[in-house]
Amino acid sequence: MKFLLLFFIFMVFAWQWRHAREDKVKNAMRKKRAAAGVVAMVPCAHCGVHLPAGDAIQGSRALYCSTAHRQAQEP
Repeated sequence: MKFLLLFFIFMVFAWQWRHAREDKVKNAMRKKRAAAGVVAMVPCAHCGVHLPAGDAIQGSRALYCSTAHRQAQEP
């Protein structure tokens, strides 16, 4: 009976240690993804579609999603 109690206590501590370790790994991965995934989004001045700022086409007055929309707004 004493060995069964010791085995049960050992299993509880092992479960807690493993659970805490998994939480640390999950939190680290979540922080890494959040830091890498943040991108500024800007609206197209012609159609209003939001797109990443790096993909936007700069016009003389605003940002656009394509050259056709830039040409339509800025003659």
